[in-house]
Amino acid sequence: MKKVGIITLTKNANYGNVLQNIAMQKIVNELGFEAETILNLTNSPLFNKKNFSFANLVKWILNYNGYRENEKRNENFRKCCSKNLQYSNVTYNNGRFSKEPTGYEYFITGSDQVWNPTFGFATEFELLGFVPKNRKISYAASFGVDNLDMLSDSRKDDIRHYLAEFSSISVREDSGERIVRNLCSTPVETHVDPTLLLKRQEWEMLAIKPKFNLKKPYILVYMLGEISAEYQMAIKKIAKQNNAEIINALKGKCKVINPLEFIWLINNATYVCTDSFHASVFSIIFHTKLYIFNRRDQHANQNSRFTSLLRQCGIQKDKVIYKKNLEDSSIDWECVDKYIEKERERSFEYLKKALSKEKVVVNQIEILNKKDCCGCSACAQACVKKCITMRTDYEGFTYPEVDLSTCVQCGLCKKACPIINADSNSNEMLHYPAYAAFADAENVRLRSSSGGIFTLLAENVLHKGGMVFGAAFDDEFMVSHIGIEHIEEITRLQGSKYLQSRIGNTYYEAKVALDAGRQVLYSGTACQIAGLKGYLKKEYPNLLTLDVLCHGVPSPKVWNSYLRSQEVLHNGYVRRTFFRHKKYGWKTYALLLEFSNNKAYERIFAEDPFMQMFLSNICLRPSCYACKFKSLSRPSDITIGDCWGIDNIYPDMDDDKGTSIVFAHSEKGMDLLKKIWGEMTYKEGNIEELLPNTADSRKSVSPHPNRNTFFAALDAGENCDELLKFVKPKVSILGKVKRKIKVIIRID
Repeated sequence: MKKVGIITLTKNANYGNVLQNIAMQKIVNELGFEAETILNLTNSPLFNKKNFSFANLVKWILNYNGYRENEKRNENFRKCCSKNLQYSNVTYNNGRFSKEPTGYEYFITGSDQVWNPTFGFATEFELLGFVPKNRKISYAASFGVDNLDMLSDSRKDDIRHYLAEFSSISVREDSGERIVRNLCSTPVETHVDPTLLLKRQEWEMLAIKPKFNLKKPYILVYMLGEISAEYQMAIKKIAKQNNAEIINALKGKCKVINPLEFIWLINNATYVCTDSFHASVFSIIFHTKLYIFNRRDQHANQNSRFTSLLRQCGIQKDKVIYKKNLEDSSIDWECVDKYIEKERERSFEYLKKALSKEKVVVNQIEILNKKDCCGCSACAQACVKKCITMRTDYEGFTYPEVDLSTCVQCGLCKKACPIINADSNSNEMLHYPAYAAFADAENVRLRSSSGGIFTLLAENVLHKGGMVFGAAFDDEFMVSHIGIEHIEEITRLQGSKYLQSRIGNTYYEAKVALDAGRQVLYSGTACQIAGLKGYLKKEYPNLLTLDVLCHGVPSPKVWNSYLRSQEVLHNGYVRRTFFRHKKYGWKTYALLLEFSNNKAYERIFAEDPFMQMFLSNICLRPSCYACKFKSLSRPSDITIGDCWGIDNIYPDMDDDKGTSIVFAHSEKGMDLLKKIWGEMTYKEGNIEELLPNTADSRKSVSPHPNRNTFFAALDAGENCDELLKFVKPKVSILGKVKRKIKVIIRID
């Protein structure tokens, strides 16, 4: 049987989340598929650096029994979900899948507030950015808000990009339809929540009577927001009019009930007083009298959810929406059922059509998971129709976007991609010796981040009339690749730049020079070298490539935010930047900024905000956490990097001015190294000593657990000093107490 993967809200013990998920799976199964929900395990712990305070700690201690009740409630939810839901063996956590989500014919995102950006959703995961265009479906997805005015332009652009890749979109509210229409041209329509796709009799068969006794009649109160004095008076009035007891679904014995017990309470209530969308839905399904209250403590208005729900069910707002002059208004439930049946049929037709789309084989680059794009732009430069542009996402990294109206499906972009063709890009193993080395010229070493070997190689090529390509700062101190032809230009390429460099058109420029017979030395990260070779599609005897050992590339957006905050702090514009200033030596390197007012900022890496973020792995490109090139097998002719640990291997070469590790992967690379032997001091060494297999340059680093929260805060406008709290929170005495309590009560 063909499988369908469902992407929805799964982490919290929320009645609506679970009930709409149960409904969605049942409907998909009825349509002839096997439905599985993919769990999103991305966690927001009870005690974290954003919400922890002394006041919260005291509150927790005073409400210890309440937290124990929550654990019991969570356990009841888990049992209910285990019995009524089918979960995938693939999980998602902090931007990564436990394994590739293969074997699914389609993926459905929805329902509930799966696209609510104020809750941290509407990410690549919920917007199905990892799914091919012809296999992604949205059903009754909710933004949960009336508009996206609270988001930055870059965040809205990111959402727009993902929405544009759907062939059609289904949302739950009219406001959601307006949001989609304002963002993109993808066809969009509204459909009822999945819970309304099941009939009353089906829900009654699923409902379970709680294990405690209830006095009838009763008014069920389920309020997720603040219950004001005015609301309390209104609820008491309703109870008095109906001679009924008031039962709060969030207190006492009711607090620990599971979702199917919850709907039993609604079905058997005389009245339901709520500000919850799904409590309202089930009141309508079961024909239970209902009063809907506006939620008082929300940062974003969510009332549009009820407007659309009542319209779809044919219920006048003044019949159920709370107003000061309470009236016991009767509802024509027969008429309501007819409205719902009509919407149900329309929604079923949408799902049937969406789940019967023909699979179309596409022959263009398609980024289904951001970890599968290194941003080299080889695909864009290989495109003969120029229909691929590199679009910047809200994290500051670039990804290819294809204009399908001009794409001819030639497949050249896929052939150029170093990630798709990773296995064919690298030499099999290290066939040549590794060296510890540094340039003999003192001035060359001091201008370089490490031992100055790149400068010697570049000078050799330029002296012969060749071209050298590498990373350079532009006028805004962002980093782009450039080509140089003169010795005096080498200074632009010297020194480390801890940013992702924009390749621009340099692959094309290198090809022009190569075709003209000139020698070319192209330097960059391993993925950029692999991208160049994928673009060229053939070997050139006059091409030499050099890659630098790489920890990972941080976001240019983070760097830009850092620079702007430094300019404000120093009341001047940045005039020069040095990532690896050697004032304190090669090992204790420092970041140096010089400003237009002659002021300077200088910090060793451990004390600088940007470098702390970079080295903590919180702001790296997604592909850096699953790098295809972290091994001794590299796609280049020569690899260079820092030879850390030289003091233990060759103490006589350790003068703290910079020593490089150098190793070749080809005869061409070895020949070029031999040409500069007379200009450098070097010793052959064991590669496992010079570059241990534990080094970051040989294995991918792991993403910081706060990465997603970090980028959301960056997009919201927090500066680098404010963002540091996500990197490594200060551990105070209270923090130690907090940790101890977490161990005692076993809270995940």
